[in-house]
Amino acid sequence: MTFSRLLFLSLLLMMQPMAEAVTLPSWLKLPRLSKKEPLKLPQTKVLVGDFTGGTGESAKKALVDELTSSREFLLTAESPEFTLSGSSIGGRVTGKLTRADGKVVLERTYAAPGLDENLRGFSDDVIYAITGRPGLATSRLVFVSDRTGTKQIYMCDTRGREIQQITHHTYGAVSPSLSPDGTAVAYTAYRSGFPTVLVLDLGLGWERTVTDTPGTSFGAAFSPEGQRLALVMSFLGNPEIFVTDLNTNTAGCISDTVGAPSSPSWHPDGKQVIFSDDRGRGPRLFIAEVPEKGKNEARLYVWHTGYRFCTDPEFSPDGSSVAFTTQIGDETAVVVKEYPRGTVRVIQAEGAQHPSWSPNGRYLCYSQHGTLYVHDLRTSHRRAVLTQYGTISEPRWMR
Repeated sequence: MTFSRLLFLSLLLMMQPMAEAVTLPSWLKLPRLSKKEPLKLPQTKVLVGDFTGGTGESAKKALVDELTSSREFLLTAESPEFTLSGSSIGGRVTGKLTRADGKVVLERTYAAPGLDENLRGFSDDVIYAITGRPGLATSRLVFVSDRTGTKQIYMCDTRGREIQQITHHTYGAVSPSLSPDGTAVAYTAYRSGFPTVLVLDLGLGWERTVTDTPGTSFGAAFSPEGQRLALVMSFLGNPEIFVTDLNTNTAGCISDTVGAPSSPSWHPDGKQVIFSDDRGRGPRLFIAEVPEKGKNEARLYVWHTGYRFCTDPEFSPDGSSVAFTTQIGDETAVVVKEYPRGTVRVIQAEGAQHPSWSPNGRYLCYSQHGTLYVHDLRTSHRRAVLTQYGTISEPRWMR
């Protein structure tokens, strides 16, 4: 806008009575700005109908609770696209999902010992049948807490219930990683004074040392199929990232660094491992391509994030993004960047760290000032899962 037009506008405003509206020239009119509406996500309409049997009412209430918590559907009786019904006797549940056109999409009986367990299983199956994405009711989180005086590994559901302490090592245990089927956890323990990677079978209760090589090992992560671990080992001298086969107990090095590598995580295709490496200029993220059997060469390159401080990377379940911890100002923050290239989004600053993806890719869990949070990436809503349970760190989601 020229100075002469600005002067004309000023004179025009001065000549108008104070109580009258000013009609602006056409060349000065601005487009009308609408108020920013909150993000409204389309939701499938689901009716939770009748549940018969002695524990039918309790089953219906528990199912409504689980589906409401999932935030996947709009539970309503108005023009539902799907209807849920079933029966429950003595905690045993038979559930049915019917489409609006009358087609039965899902019908199954759940006979676990507890009613709540059966309803969580039904809830997850309903979510998967409608959306094609895994439900989270039966999913589990593992995390580290120092509530007993030493750091130990615990497990809970995604709402902070059913908490179990699963390690009891004198010198502590850290860096947990759940197997994809949730039957085992790999972690780092200090039972001999030096870090060692162990695998604990959660069903049978036995544990094994992953390697019998000299030196230290730490920071293990299960591969997508659950038969391999990526971990840091130092038996060659300098710490390097190795991939070990749990069936054959063989290992191969996939990094070549003079720095301090840590926090390996697998791409869902099982062909790449991302990790953090501090080579003296602050930790950055590197990608190693895991060689196929019979091939020895592993390609390694830097993945540029736009940040100088990057740790704790983890691929999203579909491999399209990476969540990691960075530093903004004097505090850590959780960031998500599209992979292999694309936009960057700060999810939570002010001390948030250790992000891990939910199996459906919609949520992140992370710790912030000792509290465990779950964060909805679509709505930016977050909730505290566990507070005042010692200082919580390193949460990991069952994949």
